[in-house]
Amino acid sequence: MASSDDLRQLETIADADQRNALALRLAHAGTPGLDAVLAKLIQRPDLADKRAPLVHAMSFVDCSNHVALLVELVASGGSPVAHEALQALETVDEADADDVEKARAILDRARSVANLESWRETLLEELAELFD
Repeated sequence: MASSDDLRQLETIADADQRNALALRLAHAGTPGLDAVLAKLIQRPDLADKRAPLVHAMSFVDCSNHVALLVELVASGGSPVAHEALQALETVDEADADDVEKARAILDRARSVANLESWRETLLEELAELFD
């Protein structure tokens, strides 16, 4: 069984491969509190280029408290991160109304940007369907 020590270790591991493997192991184990640790790691500027596996791990946990964060990643993350964030969002059944409102505002802002990459435009269209 995963423990709070595992969560602390996940936050402090410097090696990306070890961090990603631990995140996935903890996600598959259904570790309580993992969603908050993943959200914190995903938002760390020093991990911006290494966060796709962490976003992927969010797909295996209840990420309903992080809808706005995931929508922001679809809207502004690189292709791997944006795709992983959309997949995580597809697992959400219910979310807090305030978080959904923030997410819709992010989505509307992103869809209003001119000259979006075609892949991002496609992802945003798929995301909009989730909110319908």
